[in-house]
Amino acid sequence: MTMWFYVKTADSPKTVGDVVCASNVFEDAHPKGKYSWIMQEGKGPEEYWQIMGKYEELKDLSTVALLYRAGDAIVLGEVNDDLVTNFMDPLLEKYGFDNIKLAAAATKR
Repeated sequence: MTMWFYVKTADSPKTVGDVVCASNVFEDAHPKGKYSWIMQEGKGPEEYWQIMGKYEELKDLSTVALLYRAGDAIVLGEVNDDLVTNFMDPLLEKYGFDNIKLAAAATKR
């Protein structure tokens, strides 16, 4: 399932993403080194950011989520449902329950 988080805030997409990334650094024993989430500015006419997964020893990045503004909210989109708690915990702590909404879409098979 694919998830979208809507966070009602005046903060920028980068600021919201930085909150999520700060809580997602893993230094367990992994052959590819430390794994972390980092922010990367999107390339396009509209302002957007990407949360990317990065292993310390590798140059390849994987997309974890897209962030952009929609009205008075920041959208964290295209999130795999396996990662919901990685997003919810830091977002709830920073923005509170009343300022976060979720949407889900079933993945086509």
